[in-house]
Amino acid sequence: MAPRRLVDELIDAYLDNSFEQGYLLDIETGQVVIDAEESMMGESAIDWEDGNSLDRYWNVPQISSEEAFWVRMRFAQRTDSDPDDLLLDALSQNRPFRRFKDALTELELWPEWDAFERNWAQEELKPWLDELPVSYAELNARYLRSLGSNP
Repeated sequence: MAPRRLVDELIDAYLDNSFEQGYLLDIETGQVVIDAEESMMGESAIDWEDGNSLDRYWNVPQISSEEAFWVRMRFAQRTDSDPDDLLLDALSQNRPFRRFKDALTELELWPEWDAFERNWAQEELKPWLDELPVSYAELNARYLRSLGSNP
């Protein structure tokens, strides 16, 4: 198994469209941290009173429900592994995300879907990464050091 990379953490954060929490990239350590209410976490991981925090932490974009639906639709339209259009049918019914997951299981398409979704998310994150004050290569090196790995 390939070692985890910062981009993998960022993709996970991007694809989690939770309303209760967001994610921040700590550009000093390269780590992705959860940004949630103190009541959820027990304590705040970030001292927002510290003036350096505003420059240190960058909001990781997160996919919206509309975008998530659109990505599923694109996959359903492009895959050749669903000749009976079960995925498209699932997306046209009540609870489309749940039905889409069920159809992926029935068709044994989870690996294909996961690769498609993660590749799409990585492409969506590129413009955001380009705006950061530190290069991705340096951030990934900091991330690996924070894990105790050599970059």
